[in-house]
Amino acid sequence: MKNIGLLTLFLLCSILTFSQTYEGMCESRFKFGFNLGANYSDLKSIELLPTDASISNGGGFNFGVLMDYSISPDFIFSPKLELAFYNSSVDFINLDNSIYSYEIFPISLNIMTHFDYKIGSGNIEPYVFAGPNIKLPLSKSPPISTQYGNNSDIAIDFGIGFQNKTKHFILSPELKYSYGLTNINRNPELQTLKFNTITFSLAFSGVTFSK
Repeated sequence: MKNIGLLTLFLLCSILTFSQTYEGMCESRFKFGFNLGANYSDLKSIELLPTDASISNGGGFNFGVLMDYSISPDFIFSPKLELAFYNSSVDFINLDNSIYSYEIFPISLNIMTHFDYKIGSGNIEPYVFAGPNIKLPLSKSPPISTQYGNNSDIAIDFGIGFQNKTKHFILSPELKYSYGLTNINRNPELQTLKFNTITFSLAFSGVTFSK
């Protein structure tokens, strides 16, 4: 976990340093930055759960780095790399009324390839976006209360954002829904679990520092 945090911090610092060195690139085709956000899990079971099991969903947070490449004035290619902390589980009640939880993606590395399309103009430009999202579970071993890990997931992201140009950077609030396509379950007591999430994030790109 410590190594993951250090790697993410290194990537963030590298991108910010690159952006500061190349101030002239802020209005070019390439822009670099980072994002911070909060998420809410929406875990669903395709089949009926066992009578002693229930799904628990809650809030988490995420942060990462990004790159924007302007294919045209209105069409942008935007790959992202995020570290996400989710709060979702399937809880089982034992015969002695104790509870153990099968946790879903407590920590995930998300690799996204988004395509943005601007639907307005001006200082604040609305846009819609969509693209694939590969979620890789990073927990080395399940917690004591968990007997099984998770499968990797492939999801489709779609959402809306607003690009707000300021003096030193571009601020883009985004609302995203991520729809899981694969079965992430590895617990033999369960069958098909699909993992969806709702995320609100703030993206900072094209960061510059005036002299």
